[in-house]
Amino acid sequence: MSVARLSLPQSPAITKVKIRQLWSRMRRVLRFNSGVYLELRNDETATGQSIATLFIASLGYAIGYSFLFLPFEPYILVVSITARLILSLSAGLVWALVAFFLGTKLFKGSAKFWQVARPLFFSATPGIFFVLMGISVEQVYRPVAAIVATWIVVDGVIALKNSMGFSYNRSMLIYIVGFLGFIVLGGFSRQ
Repeated sequence: MSVARLSLPQSPAITKVKIRQLWSRMRRVLRFNSGVYLELRNDETATGQSIATLFIASLGYAIGYSFLFLPFEPYILVVSITARLILSLSAGLVWALVAFFLGTKLFKGSAKFWQVARPLFFSATPGIFFVLMGISVEQVYRPVAAIVATWIVVDGVIALKNSMGFSYNRSMLIYIVGFLGFIVLGGFSRQ
C-alpha cells in the first residue's frame, strides 16, 4: 500500500516583486529613510533580503579591497575576494550579535535578535560603494573608504534607533561601547 504525499504549492523564493522590494529598501537605506528600519524590524519575511543585502555589501568591500592591494592575478583575486567576503559576512553577524546584546542587556532595550539584525544588515548597504576602492588612486580610494565607512555607521545608528526604540544618543553609545570593546579585545589578542 502506498501513501500518497500531499504537496502544497510553494511560491518561488526569488521573484521579481521580491527583488524590486529589496532594491527599493536598499535605496531607502542609502537615503537615510528611517521608516524602512521600522518596516524591516517588523517584517519577518525580510530576513532573507537582509542577508542578501549584507552579502552584496560585503562583496563590494571584498572586490574593492582585493583589487586595491593585490596584483591582477585571477587565482589570487578569487581567493582574496572569497576570504574577505567570508570575513566581512562574519563581521556583520558578530556586530549584530554585539549590538543586540549591548542594546538588550546593557541599555535595556526590548527586541528579538532578528528585529535588530535585519535593520543592521540593511544598514551595510553603502558598503556596495567600497568596490570603488579598487581604483588604486589615493585621491579616490581613501575618500571612498572614509565616506562609505561613515555612511554605514550613520545608517547603523539610525537602524539601532528604530529597531530598539532608542534615542540617537543611546544608539550612538551602543556603537561607541561596541567599538571600544573591539579595540580592547584586539589589543589583548595581539599580546
